[in-house]
Amino acid sequence: MRATPARVLLGQDKGVELEVQVPEGTGPVRATASAGSFAQPVVESGQVRKFQWTPPDVRYPLLAVLTFWVNRPSGPPEVTVVRIPLLGRTNLPISTDPGAEVIIEISDAHFGPVKANRRGKAQVPVEVPPGVRQARVLATRGALKTDRMTKIDVPDVRPLVTTLGPEPLPRSGGWLVVAGEETLSAAELELTAQGIRLEAQPGTLLLYRAIPLEGATSASVEAKRRGSKDTARAQVAIQRVEDVPPPAPPAPPPVVVEAPPPAEPVRAKLAMHLLVGAFFAGGSNRGPAAALGVSYSLPVWGGRIAAEAEAGVRRAALEAQIDGFGTLNSSVLAGPVLAAARVTLFERSALSLYGRAGAGVLPFKHQVSSDFQPSFGESKLAPMAFLAAQGAWHISRVSLLMELRGEYGPAQTQNLNAKLGGIGASLGVRYEP
Repeated sequence: MRATPARVLLGQDKGVELEVQVPEGTGPVRATASAGSFAQPVVESGQVRKFQWTPPDVRYPLLAVLTFWVNRPSGPPEVTVVRIPLLGRTNLPISTDPGAEVIIEISDAHFGPVKANRRGKAQVPVEVPPGVRQARVLATRGALKTDRMTKIDVPDVRPLVTTLGPEPLPRSGGWLVVAGEETLSAAELELTAQGIRLEAQPGTLLLYRAIPLEGATSASVEAKRRGSKDTARAQVAIQRVEDVPPPAPPAPPPVVVEAPPPAEPVRAKLAMHLLVGAFFAGGSNRGPAAALGVSYSLPVWGGRIAAEAEAGVRRAALEAQIDGFGTLNSSVLAGPVLAAARVTLFERSALSLYGRAGAGVLPFKHQVSSDFQPSFGESKLAPMAFLAAQGAWHISRVSLLMELRGEYGPAQTQNLNAKLGGIGASLGVRYEP
């Protein structure tokens, strides 16, 4: 048995490939998991059986228990149990001396250093394996050093997985296997069975003989830890007497040429973002700006390129005193509509840096009022383009954004010569459903 990778970093590793090596002529290999899902839970042939397993959509640390089952002509099945730790990423808040450098130690892994702010607060990005409830905090400020333990608040989840077979369950009986952590014992479990009678078997596995009851057509089992909500269920049909085939002579194993499994596609992601800030282009060519957009990660280059569409609003105004005439008020309101591309340039822990470029149209409206002439308005369409650098700090499905961008957005008529571009600065958020 080989698993690649042997452990999963949630939010980063999208899947695990498992290879099960069996003797030539072995029957189907069946797989079950306490969490997540298999793309193909049964692989029929070959000396090396390959399974693709997708971790569950959770963010907290968890141990995933996977079982692989091969039926034998007589006696209990051959079962292999694989335990894959799922590591959760989080920012651990620390209170210490202002300006101290903080290092977090979790299960022989070190994170940091991160410098505490003037209030003595620090947020340290860490990776937490399952079963860990506390971390060691090392803080250093000059000659002053502190060493203490801090609690990590994660759900207390203990996995269980059950396998009941073969399918369908023959009248002569089958087998139930229950697996969890390596220290799982039968005394911890409460088993609820319907349609079958269970008989515990000796050995290193939690193995039970499953005998169908008279008249039952299906069998189900629920395994539950005593005093816990962690449960696992399994269900199979029971073979009818008339469905039992006559014994057949053993056939030679087929010669099978296996094709390589298809590569797992990169999953496209849809996201929405909101940016609020201002633009500066000298003189009165400045004002507030806001933009609302949507992005779609393309299935190329590992999903590092995203197509974006963005609609915004920006405003600039001028108030001038003209000697001998009075006051002149001029304002421009624009609503740029842009198409853009976003490229991931750097990723580390919760921080990502992107490059953005886009272009589109800039519809605008110009309003003029004064003390010496009638008020009037005019509208026009202009081109717009931009080039931007964007930083993101990821917190679960929400990312905090900061963006600097250079823009080209002229707004010109017979009565107006404005620049709704220049240098822009914005803060915002991005949400990935």
